[in-house]
Amino acid sequence: MEENIQSLIENSVTFNNKTITVNRSLILFLLSYFKDGLQYRELKNSLNISDGKLASNLNYLHDFGYLKKEEVEIDNKKLDVYFLTELGRREVEKIFEWMELAIRLVKNGDR
Repeated sequence: MEENIQSLIENSVTFNNKTITVNRSLILFLLSYFKDGLQYRELKNSLNISDGKLASNLNYLHDFGYLKKEEVEIDNKKLDVYFLTELGRREVEKIFEWMELAIRLVKNGDR
């Protein structure tokens, strides 16, 4: 049991711990699921957060290279569409691996 806890702690350094906020994680998870990207308003509606919070989280993830933004034109309107980068995809995989380790630890833990 102690070995598993130590492993969980050691593996927590494999990903960017500043990425692990609820909103940032959800943005990454959504973009990993929707391979064709999501529009800003789709992310806003899905997450139900303010424009300011969404914009700051998107900028943060963009600055780390986890997502890219492309401007597309639909019906003569310019829209921002966000995509997960390969670096972002690897970060999501690290987070999932760490979460799986944590889940296994909780499920198999002795209390």
